[in-house]
Amino acid sequence: MGNKVMLRIRKNLCLGCGVCAESCPKQAISLASGQAEINQSRCNQCRLCLEVCPQGAIGEFVPVSEAELASTVGSLRQKADDLVRRIERLRQQKNA
Repeated sequence: MGNKVMLRIRKNLCLGCGVCAESCPKQAISLASGQAEINQSRCNQCRLCLEVCPQGAIGEFVPVSEAELASTVGSLRQKADDLVRRIERLRQQKNA
């Protein structure tokens, strides 16, 4: 299953100015409780909102499942462990 890039509002940066909502050709963005919200089912990923947001409060993200995340973290841990072992071998060779 390929993951689809989605747009998301960074709530800590959004000022609720509405510029993004005005720029959205699909009316996928609304202001709720003083902040922008994106209706993902209406969004067509045109990224106009990304370009016009004066706060840089809109970003791209790729939703992943917990299983995918666990697999990635496990792989990164294995690579880190391998690097540490290689560094230790190099240190031992240098000190021999």
